[in-house]
Amino acid sequence: MSELEPIDDGVRRYRPGLVILLSALVLAGAAWFIFQAVASKQGTTEEETPVIEIAKIEEEIRAPAPPPPPPSIHPLEGKRRLFLADGCRYRFHELTFTREFSEQHDFPGAILREDDPCLWNFVGVPEKEDVYRIFCADPNYPDLHEKNLTYTRVFDDGLPQDTLPPYLTLREDDPCEWKVRELSEKDQYELYCLSGSEPFTGKSLGWVAEQEELLHDDITTTLGENGNPSWFILEEDQKPTFPRRASHLIVMPRGEVEGLAESREDFEENGIEIFRAIIETADDEFTRVAAKLSHVELVKAIRDTDPVIDHKNFPALANFSLPDLTDLPEPDPLFPLIIPLKVALHPHLIHELTIQNTDFWKNTWENLDDFQSLLDESDVADGRVYQGEKFTYIFVSWEP
Repeated sequence: MSELEPIDDGVRRYRPGLVILLSALVLAGAAWFIFQAVASKQGTTEEETPVIEIAKIEEEIRAPAPPPPPPSIHPLEGKRRLFLADGCRYRFHELTFTREFSEQHDFPGAILREDDPCLWNFVGVPEKEDVYRIFCADPNYPDLHEKNLTYTRVFDDGLPQDTLPPYLTLREDDPCEWKVRELSEKDQYELYCLSGSEPFTGKSLGWVAEQEELLHDDITTTLGENGNPSWFILEEDQKPTFPRRASHLIVMPRGEVEGLAESREDFEENGIEIFRAIIETADDEFTRVAAKLSHVELVKAIRDTDPVIDHKNFPALANFSLPDLTDLPEPDPLFPLIIPLKVALHPHLIHELTIQNTDFWKNTWENLDDFQSLLDESDVADGRVYQGEKFTYIFVSWEP
């Protein structure tokens, strides 16, 4: 055999040794363990994280909501403005004060006045619900901010006069507590003095137009006068909303009216124009005569715009519903008596109202000089319904 001839069949085979086989097995095992460890860590992260988050969410959902804070026993604390809310002549006058007040003392006196804004600081009395001390908070008089609203009796020869209404004054040596009672109307309250002694303790904050020994002709605040007047208690940047202006006056009789039969005869002979109203305000006095206007047309015109037609004293249309205005019985030719005012007028500004039959100046039906005691302040009346002894007076807003 030459050297060029192979010693075998030419097929080459690799036969690894024992050491190499063992090393390969060790490497494969190590790789398997590493893979299992990495897979285990990744699986734990993906599975455990959402379980923890869901548990937290469920815990938050099942936890009871915190209870709401209890309502304050002093909801009016802070700086406020006070306006008279009932009456007519002095309605919407603001509670303010004046330094030059009474000849009896030199304390600032609390009065009612227009166009004189004044702030009062309501400070709640601890553990007494709706009970406050009321301090002056007028920014123009910082020297009075420690003085609170209280009262001073009227003295005669050194003796207190319990039959005379006391003065309301600003003093710092006489703390006074006021119980504030909320009425059904929004922002209307009654205030009662809880301090002092009889006969004035527990009396309500009121007002009086004439009080003795005043240096000026002021409308003074006092205790226990004009019933239990209501007050607007408003934020410092607020003023009460005036009732709407009136364009016409409706007059309806109440019960038996003396001279009414004669007036009907005069009306049949001379027409509706013999009846007139004389209206006096603080700045003016004017006369308006009745007009031959249809009450039905008036109701049709204002039934969707003026709530006063829902008032119990508004003249009914023979008990028919408002939409049904056909086939009505013959109306009373005299009443409702309708008087065009020919001016947009706030009724609460009227001081005096006189209704007359001018035929030979035969009679004066009624003279009203005390409107504040006759005003109906309900939401429907809106300060525009007045009850006299002989007649009911209803002011409406109508533009025919």
